[in-house]
Amino acid sequence: MLEEKDKIKKMDVAVVLVTYDEPALLNEKMMHALEIPFPLLFDPTKETYRRWGLGRTNLMGAMLSPSLNVRYVKLLLKGERFLGFAPDMFQLGADFVVDGRGRIAFAHAMTNNGDRATVEQIMDELRRLANAAAAG
Repeated sequence: MLEEKDKIKKMDVAVVLVTYDEPALLNEKMMHALEIPFPLLFDPTKETYRRWGLGRTNLMGAMLSPSLNVRYVKLLLKGERFLGFAPDMFQLGADFVVDGRGRIAFAHAMTNNGDRATVEQIMDELRRLANAAAAG
């Protein structure tokens, strides 16, 4: 999503990130020297995850799923470094797009730790909403 920040800004939409990680750990492992142009909300109790119906996975989904391993190999081939394990490897996340009236326009709840919506899927939905808003 970072690569798309300029396009997102032009669409007049908001991106909000939610994480359960402790801010210090997140900064140390993931955001060192990385500027996040979106609001980042911290939910250490995972209440947001429960309210949005996000489940948990097992050992297979957390560490052994083929999609997760393919995702990591692609990142490593791009020059990314392994950041270590999350504090709760079993908590699943999701990607949501919420329209201007607060309704969920797109939802992709993870089934394992490698199962994310693609940036293209999210951008397509953001463009669709921006175009619908512009059309009135």
